[in-house]
Amino acid sequence: MPSLSSVVRSAASWWEQPDHFDWLSGYLATQDLQRLVRCTLAAATILLSANTVSMQWSPGGSSRPVGLAAALGAAAVCLATAGLWIRRWPSCRQSVCYVAISDVGIAIACLSYRDALLGLAGCITFAVLGGYIAFFHRPRILAAHLGVALGTAVALLAMQGMRSGDWVAAACTFSVVVVGILAVPMTTQVLVHRLTVDVAVSDVDPLCGLLNRRGFYRRCAELLAGATHLAAQYLAVTMVDLDQFKRLNDALGHAVGDRALVAVAEILQRHHDGAVVARIGGEEFLVAEVADHPDRAESAERLRRAIADSPFGLTASIGVVSALVHPGWIATARDVIDELIRCADIAMYEAKRSGGNQIRNRLASVGS
Repeated sequence: MPSLSSVVRSAASWWEQPDHFDWLSGYLATQDLQRLVRCTLAAATILLSANTVSMQWSPGGSSRPVGLAAALGAAAVCLATAGLWIRRWPSCRQSVCYVAISDVGIAIACLSYRDALLGLAGCITFAVLGGYIAFFHRPRILAAHLGVALGTAVALLAMQGMRSGDWVAAACTFSVVVVGILAVPMTTQVLVHRLTVDVAVSDVDPLCGLLNRRGFYRRCAELLAGATHLAAQYLAVTMVDLDQFKRLNDALGHAVGDRALVAVAEILQRHHDGAVVARIGGEEFLVAEVADHPDRAESAERLRRAIADSPFGLTASIGVVSALVHPGWIATARDVIDELIRCADIAMYEAKRSGGNQIRNRLASVGS
């Protein structure tokens, strides 16, 4: 049986889990699934809002003008949030606002019903929203949601018990609803946590500790998800190919070659703090970063000099391509990233054909 301290540590670890919104948004973008998810969430929100309005013509609907106005107002606001999903993929902050509005709307709708047992059954809607929160957001937001959901359910339990006197039926309905409210998000949270760990491991190059190609695409999609909500941002992709690396391997052995690759990886990380850095081939590296201006020549030149000054006597051919970020990119993230990599690769080979140890900096227009 686990000790109290281990339980506390596990709970603390769960509580401190980061938000999953950016990387899952990026993953959905690279798999061309964002449109499907947006349409599904918009349709679900519209359907639930329509149900709230329709219930006003039911004998179990709101009996007082205040309750009727509150229910219709909540439905109208929730219906408006569906427009967010119809237009485009939201930012993390907009998603949190959607959660808060939906929580309040569901609570108002359930509490406004004349038949408290019907309102209690309606609380199962919180389970659907909880699954969304557990999938995309941090445990703290999930905890706030569960507080609203359980508080609403408890209030309706008390109302039904006092009005009907049948506490057994009320308690049985309450227990079924609570199981749904808790089971769906908690199960989703565990699955997403395991998925996060597995993805993190599978995205890393074992030699250098950088991202691999798969991880590069995922993290770049996250960059785009954040950058599309900012004004005048450029996505810069840098292709780095080490010159004459095979000669180093043949002359000094693969062990020395591996140490040289690790050294270059460390240089890339130092010179591009906060950027997405990956090793995508034997001696090929990629860097992606969001910048306020397109000219990355100075940064690329510092990187070139740092590699040339490394103790392994290596030089690098570097191709840099920058493009102004467009809101439409988030829906075609994979294609955009592919095109920028292709352009950076062309620029890098221009530098290599000119003798190597050079940079080529380009401004591209992608998906505009």
